Amino acid sequence: MATIIAGAVVWLIAKATGSVAIGRAFDHVDAPWIIAVAAAELLTYPAYTIAYRSLAQVHGEAAMTHAVAARIVVAGFGPFALLGGFGIDKQALSMVHEDARGARVKVMALGALEWAVLAPVGCACAIVLLLQASPIMGSLLWPWAIAVPVGFAAAAWATSPDRAQRLSTFRGRTIKPLAETLDGVAALRTLVVHPVEYGRAWVGTMFYWAFDIFSFYAAARMFGIRLDFGEVVIAYASGYAVTRRSLPLGGAGLTELLMTYSLYWVGASLAPALAAVLVYRLFNFVLVGAPAVIAQRQLEHIFDAQLNPLPSVPDAISPRRMRGRFRSRSR
Repeated sequence: MATIIAGAVVWLIAKATGSVAIGRAFDHVDAPWIIAVAAAELLTYPAYTIAYRSLAQVHGEAAMTHAVAARIVVAGFGPFALLGGFGIDKQALSMVHEDARGARVKVMALGALEWAVLAPVGCACAIVLLLQASPIMGSLLWPWAIAVPVGFAAAAWATSPDRAQRLSTFRGRTIKPLAETLDGVAALRTLVVHPVEYGRAWVGTMFYWAFDIFSFYAAARMFGIRLDFGEVVIAYASGYAVTRRSLPLGGAGLTELLMTYSLYWVGASLAPALAAVLVYRLFNFVLVGAPAVIAQRQLEHIFDAQLNPLPSVPDAISPRRMRGRFRSRSR
């Protein structure tokens, strides 16, 4: 389903661009850059795993093993999760720490951490480009320059303990999704207040974004698109209006559309932009599919073994039911 959706969007963009223009984009390919695309993309996973393990301990839980964290991360980046990678995170964290609400809060905190690192960089780049009178259209730059500081200020205001409780209560009843979202954003306070203890969360996230942005840049260079640092960051961050881990099916369709046009909006021709996005998404969408499925299956066996280490009756729980526990736990 994910591949069909992504393919349909790419076909529509290609049809609007013209097959001749697309063919010309592939006439002059700087092939060595593909090594940089692949290498940088491979490095994003250990970087994200480092951040993931650190964030998972934000409420005092014991550290999960590197093997389990790596499998959760890889499975979450797979293009097969209908609820996105955060759905897998919520399911897995509730199994690891046996706390369904805490798992949902950590998933919100993970999304907040991603943007807490990327958004200020995008904001700074937009301000610099505006000061330089960049030819990039203002409708792309001004939202980054204005909305990010306003958003951070609003988050800081809304997540103070007393105010968050009032905002998430209506007629004496707690609005659980809103309360968990505010608690997740508030978890960033813990990361800020204890930078040494949770430094790996910040460092891992920064390296994740750095490697992924460089992979995107290398894909653009393959097709002769030359952008400076600020333009690359704005194109990348605008293309990920919602991060691919939080999107259903690995962001199939929406990411291809936004990233292609974000490159176009910063000055690239549409045909090379589409070609660059195709190469970039090949490595962070298609090729992670098989490893993600394997990681998902391994997680099922790991958690089933923890739930049922020595069943008294060998046939009491069938393999099918054991696998089903991991799939249905979050329900």
